[in-house]
Amino acid sequence: MELLRAALLLTWAMIRTLFAPLLGARRGLAAFEKSYAADRLPAITPDERRALPAFGGCIACGLCDVGEGARAAASGGTYAGVMDLMLASSRSMPDFDVAAASFDAVGDERLAELESGCPTRVPMRAIADFVRTKARGIPSTGRS
Repeated sequence: MELLRAALLLTWAMIRTLFAPLLGARRGLAAFEKSYAADRLPAITPDERRALPAFGGCIACGLCDVGEGARAAASGGTYAGVMDLMLASSRSMPDFDVAAASFDAVGDERLAELESGCPTRVPMRAIADFVRTKARGIPSTGRS
């Protein structure tokens, strides 16, 4: 019985998906923004979507964290190191406002230096730009 119910739900979802545009129930950017605003997920542009695969090249070698201890300590907890930004903070869109502050603590000049020594050539400044841009489009929850 559960299998039949699952098949019916899947069939109904497919029918709705196929025929919704014909019936004027087209889903688009406005529907996305309405659905995901509470989850703090801004939409991404086609250009951003094309850039995303290059953002995942970090292999956690730790080279980008060498020499960052003083900067991390001076940030008062805002900045935990570049590897953290590449592997975690820059991958959670609802938290991009916090990640943007961390990117600001390290700065683009230092990111450029670290990019040149990265064995997988992670585009750290491009990731920082993406995070900052998206952070500006995230609805505030009053956290700091």
